[in-house]
Amino acid sequence: MNKAIIWDLLGTLGADSQTLINNNFKFFDQAVPALQKADENGFLNIIITNQSHIAHERMTLEEYNDSLGKLLNKLENEGVKIAEVYTCPHARKDNCHCKKPQPFFVREAIKKYDLDSKKCYVVGDSGKNDMLLAKNSDMKSVLVLTGEGIESLTKNRHLWNETKPTHIAEDCLDAIEKILFKQIEDL
Repeated sequence: MNKAIIWDLLGTLGADSQTLINNNFKFFDQAVPALQKADENGFLNIIITNQSHIAHERMTLEEYNDSLGKLLNKLENEGVKIAEVYTCPHARKDNCHCKKPQPFFVREAIKKYDLDSKKCYVVGDSGKNDMLLAKNSDMKSVLVLTGEGIESLTKNRHLWNETKPTHIAEDCLDAIEKILFKQIEDL
């Protein structure tokens, strides 16, 4: 069985939740080293992202896929391997089965990549989406303080008070370092 880091995209690896995936999207400085470090330590890098911008017609699915392809090429040129990107294009009002914190995409990844959920982590900046996704998927979690992270811990804590993150990290690189340190402790 394999292990993976399930990364959130907006607010975790770059930009913020209001940013469109287009030519204006920028990865955080820590993103490439974090993704490389995860890969070097045997984790598959999988991204699960809610992109309601598509449902709200701020961009088309084709525009999103084109821009995402360019971003993935940029990462590949940096030596970063992304096993899969799962995208929910729906609005919350659509009540779809794939929007985080629903575990649909995690279940798909578990089947496709033969993942051991006990060895996987969800890393994200949103308590109500990412930390609840981890809980709903029976995975460990790391809340990063970039993006919505601080608000998730303070004014929005009531939206996900039935769980708590396994770790809290300054950013995505600190997140992978905490995960790796925990693995060493567990040996």
